[in-house]
Parts: sequence; structure tokens; C-alpha cells
Amino acid sequence: MPLPELMLLADAEGEDSAAKWPNYIEDIYAEFRRTAADAGLVFRGWPVVCPYMEPQRGAPPKPPYQGKHFSFWHSMSTGPKEDERVPDFPRCERISWIGWGIRNAEDPAMVRWWENERRSDRGPKTHVPLWLFDHNYAVILDKGRDCYFLRTSYVLNGNRPGEFEKEWKGSLKKTAPPPAK
Repeated sequence: MPLPELMLLADAEGEDSAAKWPNYIEDIYAEFRRTAADAGLVFRGWPVVCPYMEPQRGAPPKPPYQGKHFSFWHSMSTGPKEDERVPDFPRCERISWIGWGIRNAEDPAMVRWWENERRSDRGPKTHVPLWLFDHNYAVILDKGRDCYFLRTSYVLNGNRPGEFEKEWKGSLKKTAPPPAK
């Protein structure tokens, strides 16, 4: 099954980039809703939930979420501080790859996945990278009690593909059966 086509800013309605940008955000958000948030995705028998940050009652939606899913903003932006993240065009263009990666996660010819423990402010969390290795793209899920949460997605740059390869191979060693005697 081929990957969905990239969603480019140039294809959005508007005369120039400034006019196209608000339409582009709405276009990629609609695609995110259709292919991920509202798509009934399941991974390993558990539903995949796309976290949404409810605005405070009576208050306007907080930037940067602006009434959109938290996992959408994380999947289309980059930056170390939550309220200082900026849009990242390679992430935006691949927003429809999130659902594709989750739906195809059990096909080892397309996606490699493993579990790893990461520290967080709330204690250890189990992350599940879904690595579309031929395309250096990752979808990251957090394992919950009875579901998975979409954490983020991104294009692997620099040495990240090598790090993913090492983590994936390390996970195979942990789950491989012991050698026969």
C-alpha cells in the first residue's frame, strides 16, 4: 500500500504564502481528523486516542492549540518548549502518514516498532515508536492502561535514523527466544 501524497502549502487556497497559511492549517487539520483522530485507529487491539486540550470554560482557546487536538499541534510543529513550538513543513506535509503508519504497523516490510521506557515529569512512560524506515518518518505512541495515545510524529534527520535502527535492533534482542541448547 503506497503512502498518501504529501500535503503542500503551495496547494492550499490563497494568492501567496501568507494568504495560504490559514487555509493550509485547516486543510491539514481536517486531514488529521479524517485519517487519525476520527478514524477509529487500533494498534495491537487497543484504540489509538488523539489527545485534545479542552479550552477553559468561557475562555478562548489557548495558543497554540486554538481548539485543535494537542497531538495535531505536536505532529506539525517542533521545538523544545511547549508554548514556543513552531510549524515544521516536513511534519505538516506528512500529516496523513500518521494514520497510515498506525494502520500498517503490523507489516514489518513497512513499519518497525518497539517499546521503550522514557522518563517524564509524571514518572516512567512506555513509548512505542512506529518507524516507517524506508521514509525516515516516525509516529510515537504512549502506552496507556487500555489504549495508546498519539504523542507526536516527525521526520528523522541527522543521526536519528541510526539511533532508531540501534533501538529497534536492541528491542529484537530483548524479545528473541533464547538459543537452543
